[in-house]
This record gives sequence, C-alpha cells and structure tokens, in this order.
Amino acid sequence: MTISKTAISAVLLALCLSSSALADGFDTSGIAVNPDLAARVPARIREAGVLTIGSDTAYAPWEYLSEADGQTPEGIDVDIAKAIGRKLRIKIDFQTAAFDAIIPALGKKYDLGISAFSITNERMKVVNFVNYFVSTSLWAVKAGNPTGFDSKDICGTNLAMQSGTWHEETVVKIKEECTAAGKAAINILPFGLQTEALTRVAAGGADATVSGDSQIALAVKHSEGTLETMPAFGVLGESGPNGIAVAKADMELTQLISDTMNDLLADGTYAKLMAEWGLTVTIKEANINPKVDY
Repeated sequence: MTISKTAISAVLLALCLSSSALADGFDTSGIAVNPDLAARVPARIREAGVLTIGSDTAYAPWEYLSEADGQTPEGIDVDIAKAIGRKLRIKIDFQTAAFDAIIPALGKKYDLGISAFSITNERMKVVNFVNYFVSTSLWAVKAGNPTGFDSKDICGTNLAMQSGTWHEETVVKIKEECTAAGKAAINILPFGLQTEALTRVAAGGADATVSGDSQIALAVKHSEGTLETMPAFGVLGESGPNGIAVAKADMELTQLISDTMNDLLADGTYAKLMAEWGLTVTIKEANINPKVDY
C-alpha cells in the first residue's frame, strides 16, 4: 500500500498531539505533604529517594512527551503521579516504557505502573491495582468510513490494535467467536503505539482501531477531519475502571497508594486536577483490586 507524504504529514501532525493542543497540566506545587502518609513510604523507596514509574508515553491525553523537547512526560497520569509524590514528599521518576513491558517489570524496574491500565481479572492475577478512573471505549475510522465498518459486527474486518492492551485482548476473543460461528475472521494489525494504529487507519491501511474514549476523542478532534469516531458496542462498549499497577507481593505500597489517592479525593485536589484536563471525577473511592466482569 502506498501512502502519500501529504497524508502522512497530516496524520502525524494531528496524532502527535502536542502540548500546545492539550491542557497546560495541573500545578502540583501547592499540594501539601501528608506527614502520616509520607512516614509510610517503604524504606527501599525512601532510601532510593525516588518513586519510579513506568508508562507508555504515547497515549495522549493520559501520557505523552512534551513538544518542547520530545523527552519530558506530560499528561493526566503524569500529573497524578506528581500529586502522589507531593503528598508523600518523594521525587517522581516517570519513565517511558513499552506498554506490554510495564507489568512484568513491576517490583524490579518500576515501583508503579501508571499508564491508563484497564483493570482486568487476568491482570489482577499478577499485579495489584488501585482504581482511579472509569472509562469506556470509542472506535476511530477514516473520515467518511470508506470501508463501511460496522462496530456492531466486526467479524471479517481489518483492525489496527495497540499490542498488550485490554482492547487487543478483547478483540482477540471476539475473533475466536467469529471463527467459531463460521464467520470471517478478524485480521489484527499489531502496533507498539496507539498513535501508530490511528495513523494506519487515517492512511487507509485498516478499517478501524479502538481504544479509551478520551484518547480516541482527542485524536479525532485534532485529526483535521482525517478521522471520525464511532461508538463501541458489546463488551467493548462497557465502562470499566483504570488502575495504578503495583507488584502483587507489595501490599504495603499498594495500600499506601490507595490511601494517598483517597486523600487527594477527599481534599478536592483530584477534582481540580481532572478539571484541568476537561474531565470529571468518575470514582467515589480509590479501591484496591475492585471487582470487574472481565
């Protein structure tokens, strides 16, 4: 397939989602330390002097790299991490990582994984989660939907998917259902970054891609008419919690992160932070390993 330079330029310009096109971010400098919570920071983290966080920094508006230097992490999750650090009086080291490499590295390379993780029963077998947001999904198709993609029946379609995500896992299961029912199989085109999947759709190389509603909506908004959204149905259309991931064996840190998030909720900081990004608070409490249906 040949993709014109003009198409590539338009798509990448839209999907890079520069910091100038997003919110300015939340100023965490005024957040007061909670001495009781700070006293509970595990000794190994206190001795290291830093809380290390793994994140896929290509998922705006949740996490992305600054347009200014192409290296500084910005986004909702970055602000949440900074807010946690201020409460605990600990520095934050927010590191870029491949999405599917974060969970296996928890407790080794990273203390926390903050990367808009969907909480699933399969993931909770290997890590703990502290929920902090509830999201749903949206499809993105090329403007005008030239392939006639129908999100109510995705059998036989060509889908661009970010590897290692809940959305990819769910589409794989739907693919198996299509085959079992004697329908045409789904052709999954895997990508390391969601921006790459969106670019493939915008360039006409895939029928659609699906991801979190805030990320897809933002990408479409800034795609200069290249993309449009389509609602998700079935299991993909269900709302589900996002969570901060912690090593399964580290309940001490898991409980501390839960208590810190609840402190940010209680004093109104979390509501102000989300408002800065045009979002509202979607949870009443930051629970550990909440019950989910998938």
